[in-house]
Amino acid sequence: MKLIKYYLESWRRFRDLKGRTTRPAFWWPFLIHPIVFLILGGIFATIFGIESDEMGPEIVYAIAYVWVVITLGVRRLNDMGRKGTWLLISLVPFGIFVLLYWLVQPSTSETSE
Repeated sequence: MKLIKYYLESWRRFRDLKGRTTRPAFWWPFLIHPIVFLILGGIFATIFGIESDEMGPEIVYAIAYVWVVITLGVRRLNDMGRKGTWLLISLVPFGIFVLLYWLVQPSTSETSE
């Protein structure tokens, strides 16, 4: 299945900040992450007897995934011809909406220099 391929590739390319990422290769891992997080939470809750309001070892996965999301975002912006530093626009109020608009746009043939 392509969505699993996209998800695994996002982990394989976690150090690549100069490449490009297409829309499906960005959005599928982004949407699969919460499902994996919940499955890991259920597994660890069963194994370690963790209550529903406690965080378990799955938080390590969530923290590691932050870097994967950053690299995916940088590569996605590169794919649209923008610099990866534009990810910082999400730190200002309403900047996340501009970034979201850019992330759903189709790929361009030009590269960011």
